[in-house]
Amino acid sequence: MTTVPTTLAPADGASVETPHPVQVWPDDFAARYRAAGHWRNETFGAWLRERATAYPDRPAVIAGDQRWTYADLDRRASALAAGFLGAGLRQGDRVLVHLPNIPDFIAVVMGLFRAGLIPVYALPAHRITEIEHFARGSGARAYVAAAAHAGFDYTALARELQARQPHVEHIWIAGSATRTPGAGPAGAQDTSAQPGTDPFPCLSTLYATDGSTVPASVSQGPDVAFLQISGGSTGLSKLIPRTHDDYIYTLRESARICGLDADTVFLGALPIAHNFPMSSPGFLGTLYAGGRVVLSPSPDPESCFALVERERVTVTSLVPPLLLQWLDRAPASGHDLGSLRAIQVGGAKLSAEIARRVRPTLGATLQQVFGMAEGLVNYTRLDDPDDLIIHTQGRPISPDDEILILDDEGRPVEPGQAGHLLTRGPYTIRA
Repeated sequence: MTTVPTTLAPADGASVETPHPVQVWPDDFAARYRAAGHWRNETFGAWLRERATAYPDRPAVIAGDQRWTYADLDRRASALAAGFLGAGLRQGDRVLVHLPNIPDFIAVVMGLFRAGLIPVYALPAHRITEIEHFARGSGARAYVAAAAHAGFDYTALARELQARQPHVEHIWIAGSATRTPGAGPAGAQDTSAQPGTDPFPCLSTLYATDGSTVPASVSQGPDVAFLQISGGSTGLSKLIPRTHDDYIYTLRESARICGLDADTVFLGALPIAHNFPMSSPGFLGTLYAGGRVVLSPSPDPESCFALVERERVTVTSLVPPLLLQWLDRAPASGHDLGSLRAIQVGGAKLSAEIARRVRPTLGATLQQVFGMAEGLVNYTRLDDPDDLIIHTQGRPISPDDEILILDDEGRPVEPGQAGHLLTRGPYTIRA
């Protein structure tokens, strides 16, 4: 049995819940997925270094007036990795990442990957109840947050978290007003913190200034890369272990299915800590393909339309209520949206009436997406007939995705009938 490494256990001495090692794929399935070429022992840290070496000057991440090339992102990831390890974190430690759509989010997670640390994702809207739940369940030793975002003070949350969960030993704030003079690259610009109110070190102080580096990857493909959060439909979100092998497979295949390449410009409108804009194909799939990621601080139409026009965005991912806002406001916006090639929609069922409006209004192909943080992802293909695009949420990524629909008694249902979804495959967890 192939298992998630025991680095999922909490740090020594932490008073937290103790997750057991998680059984993932039986050995015969793991062998099948490797033989099929789904799993290639790629790691996040290594492929970023490969991209930076191949095209160092190509734009990678854009937000406001910040424009990072692939070489810039790679340098920041390496410097942060050295900084995290220099602060006393050890390979396998978990780090809560609670950041909005800012470049630091991408630099932090790439730095954690490179150091062999495990990001635990949280959404900007999460508050102390969820963050404490994630900290306790993961045994996190560190927390990285924005100083403030959308009127909320994350430093106050950080103080409360550390008081309740003292095993969270390290806290760094992106965009802090108390940046140490002479430190490395500036942190996030999206902050409304008052000078002198932040008791925590700024994220920028972590950037190693002595030239310290770490290897492109200290991890292996079967290792846990991060802990994703479930949708939370039955209470507080669960933590989902994803490995380098299984998640990079979804990026590679999603990028192929969605036609991503070096000319792709992806707009991160939804919170990029969510699985959909992270990997379907999302910002990670775009970077894997060598494209460009543009981050919007807000998903509202006017903010996004301006970015589409300025950066010539080609693809973005939306949820149905937000798509409806875009459709209603696009005709009178005055912005040139002609660069858009695909609008992905997921997260909830999209009505056929709204689906039919996408191409006439936005001039882009609708791509419906159904997926789950635990694994299975389905896409309509860009060249599917209109009837499939409008009325379905597509078909699975992989030829090795297996799907079974059962009734309440555990019997397979007839085609077209509703039932309980069972699935397994090369990127769906077995726990």
